[in-house]
Amino acid sequence: MRQISIYEAKTQLSKYIALIESGEENEIIILKNGKEVAKIVPSNRNKQRLGAGLKFSKPLEFKLKDENDNFDELFGY
Repeated sequence: MRQISIYEAKTQLSKYIALIESGEENEIIILKNGKEVAKIVPSNRNKQRLGAGLKFSKPLEFKLKDENDNFDELFGY
């Protein structure tokens, strides 16, 4: 865990993002007047979603609340 000033974060942002991307740092804390104000952390976007790529043996089904409901009217089509 590295701690840096706002000025350093502003001038060296690319460097710190590269450290996070490479996994060399897992969290960088940004300080203002010695107090924590923000963190740079890895994004969850690159992590594989649980269940991604799974195939279902049965198609998913849903039922309207009332058999008289019209799907198109309910969803504005």
